[in-house]
Amino acid sequence: MERRLSKKDLMKLYGVDRITIEDWRRIRGLNMIEVSTHSKYISEKDLLEWENSLKGDYSVKRLNNQSVSE
Repeated sequence: MERRLSKKDLMKLYGVDRITIEDWRRIRGLNMIEVSTHSKYISEKDLLEWENSLKGDYSVKRLNNQSVSE
């Protein structure tokens, strides 16, 4: 079975608080499996896919900001 990370694991991994994780879920599309209102998990595979999707967003925003400032 694939390893799953809890919200607490993500907080420790990224050095952020619970509110930031919830913002990532709502705003940035972090898709977590909700077992109960207090238990949420994400597979390592889904986490890596989510991280990679953000890299594309950052690159586009960065390019847009560079063209505006030049």
